[in-house]
Amino acid sequence: MKKILLTLIVLSAAFNALVAQSTTTSFTVDGIKVIYKPSVKKVINVRVYFRGGVTNYPVIKAGVENLALEATTQCGTKKYSADAFRDTCDKYGITIFGNSSYDSGFIQLNCIAKYFNTGWDLFTDAVNNPLFDPSKTVLLKNRIQSYIKSYHSNANNNLYDLLMESAFANTPYAVNPIGTEETIAGITPDDLKDHYNKILNKNQMFIVVVGNITKDELYEKILVAFNNIKSVPYAMPNLTTPPLMDSKLLSVSQALKTNYVGAVMNAPEFTSPDFVPFRLALSGLAGNLYSYIRSKQGLSYDPGASTLQLRMPVSMMTASTTNPQQVMLAMLTVLKQVQISGYDDEWLQHIKNTYITTNYINEQSAAEITNSLGRAEILGNWQYYDDLPQLVNMVTVEQLNKVINYYIKGLRWGYLGNTNATGFKPPVY
Repeated sequence: MKKILLTLIVLSAAFNALVAQSTTTSFTVDGIKVIYKPSVKKVINVRVYFRGGVTNYPVIKAGVENLALEATTQCGTKKYSADAFRDTCDKYGITIFGNSSYDSGFIQLNCIAKYFNTGWDLFTDAVNNPLFDPSKTVLLKNRIQSYIKSYHSNANNNLYDLLMESAFANTPYAVNPIGTEETIAGITPDDLKDHYNKILNKNQMFIVVVGNITKDELYEKILVAFNNIKSVPYAMPNLTTPPLMDSKLLSVSQALKTNYVGAVMNAPEFTSPDFVPFRLALSGLAGNLYSYIRSKQGLSYDPGASTLQLRMPVSMMTASTTNPQQVMLAMLTVLKQVQISGYDDEWLQHIKNTYITTNYINEQSAAEITNSLGRAEILGNWQYYDDLPQLVNMVTVEQLNKVINYYIKGLRWGYLGNTNATGFKPPVY
């Protein structure tokens, strides 16, 4: 009892600390939105975000944005050669890199406050004046293609891509934002330059800053550094998640010692009042899957469930197993049990405690905060991230039981492995 009481006291303190640290503000600097959270720690993290992600290019150019944003910091700038850029970063312990995913891309700076001026000079030159040097671009393309090979050597990654393809066929999400070896091979330095110049637009950008710097200092630096960036109209494309109401199976045959199965399901949008209750409900579902499929049935060592935070949101259940048919039936059984029986107050409090503790730990990293604030802004509103602890604390059992039934009304299955997939059918929801 003493241990339980102590745990609750610690969690309560963590929650109160999160609320007290909610000092994030936003303002505009010469047409660029800035999200700013001060910190007493001697680390400053800055991210310039570019909205759009996979909607910014056609499927035949898959990976062009990720490659372009990586190239801004690895292929030379107007002021620094690629080698000089890297050597200066190494000398002062500065980290600068860029990449892109489904809904956005970014270029990030992370350094201690003592060397922020040096880091800012490197960072702003990468944002404003990347050169996309042809010889360095070739080397970067080779590294990306090697990464893609390595990525696809992992069966869990292949299952994830398969589930995304199953859920989002004929939409921008159907192809992984890193691209394929073929699409990367066809991208030229001019393609990178043209794409980057297209997204370098004040109306398509925003900046997130967390660190030991004042608002006035930050405002002046941004005003001076980015005043020459163009400002043209931009509107985020409308995206609607396909309704996943059926029991289709998309399969790929691979010679694997273990088979991999999963199901993708609908989920609420990030700004929906149902989003936080649904995330908690999926956390509870993950726990039930683990308890039933691994602990009781011994069918898989890694069953789980999660919600993907995307503009077209979905949720997933996944597992690796030598008995795919049994695991698929077990997944459906557990889901149905949760939907019929529901959660109770004790289980909800356990889930809340886990979320509050996890967020408190994440608040210790400036990079994690800029990542979370940036993602929240892309998905609708950065303030949702700041409000998360309060929103979690307000969730009721009734909300959990409502959303797990309202949003999940069908499963879109994916299968990767040895068994001939035509030999069995996915269980019907």
